[in-house]
Amino acid sequence: MGGFCLCFPFHTTSHPFHTTGASTVRYQRTAMLFLPRISKTKAMRKTILMCAAALLCLCGCRHKYPNNKLYSGENSVYYWQTWYYTNDYEKRFLADHDIQTMYIRFFDVEPNHGWNDHDKCRPVATITLPDDESLGRFNVVPVVFITPEAIVEYESFTDHLAHRIHAMCVKNHLDIKEVQFDCDWTTSTREAYFQFLVEVREALKNYFEKEIAVSSTIRLHQLAQAPPAVDYGVLMCYNTGDFKDFNTRNAILDTKDVQPYVKYLKHYKLPLKLALPAYSWTVEFDANKSFLRLNRFQNDYDNYDSSMLKRLDNGTYEILGEVPDNALKYIRHEEVSAKTILEAKDLVEKNYGKMPIVLYHLDSVLLSKYNDDELKAFFD
Repeated sequence: MGGFCLCFPFHTTSHPFHTTGASTVRYQRTAMLFLPRISKTKAMRKTILMCAAALLCLCGCRHKYPNNKLYSGENSVYYWQTWYYTNDYEKRFLADHDIQTMYIRFFDVEPNHGWNDHDKCRPVATITLPDDESLGRFNVVPVVFITPEAIVEYESFTDHLAHRIHAMCVKNHLDIKEVQFDCDWTTSTREAYFQFLVEVREALKNYFEKEIAVSSTIRLHQLAQAPPAVDYGVLMCYNTGDFKDFNTRNAILDTKDVQPYVKYLKHYKLPLKLALPAYSWTVEFDANKSFLRLNRFQNDYDNYDSSMLKRLDNGTYEILGEVPDNALKYIRHEEVSAKTILEAKDLVEKNYGKMPIVLYHLDSVLLSKYNDDELKAFFD
């Protein structure tokens, strides 16, 4: 069984569910840590843990763990960049909106793809946290994004992942109470992800020597299935459409895409917070209207010459002039109005009840597109 090399290569994963924002992305190489492999004792407990996970998923009541008191109504934000830094606007935002909890992406886990034959999966895009105590006033929740391809290899990295989170917290003097995991699991990877959540809870408890709450992101399509065995979930009310489809109007958030899933909320057996989008991106297509790339940096759209753009009916712009079939010909800039965000929030809460809000994500360029009243309404 391959191990989990706890190093940070000069690489970042690209996944459509989150964006890195406009800030300069800096990659820092950290010390190489080769951790011991999963012990036989842990392997012997696997059968018991699998049974526990199955029972929890079939149980008709809400999951109850020692730390589910962390499910509270306080305002929260995600921080999804590789270098922690807050400018004056962001500091004011955190203070003005009484942000108590920051969900900070620590790193991603992806398949090895030949980078090191010894390891099946590897951590990438590790965040560099501040040396000072600026995070001390927040309830910091480390978040780890795991690709669907990596989660099926969870046995090779679960223990090492818990060790790595603990090491980062110790190094940065963070006294955490919870860890969140983000994975776009489906019916084919559900069993692996659910089992991982049970085992990583035990691993975190061993390293931190106390109970650590475990939460999970929940995508809209996952509402139709039994919830994972976690303390609570964060429902992602964004990335609702297919950004690769030329005919999509707004893949970040369209209430028409949310509507089919709200029927599952009334009987969903898991406490939920609600994550709302405050980001934008630009999607590019070639002359055949085939998807080329997704630009997640919000200033990319400003780089196009407006005199060379013709607006089409579906909100996409055509670049005037002749180009080869496989060259850039169409762009679609997507951002979400405050009106649409509040409509989606209302739609979800009418079917579930009042929910604590997590805004995705902390970036002054993105957040400054909304006025103070709109930002306040997101959290109200």
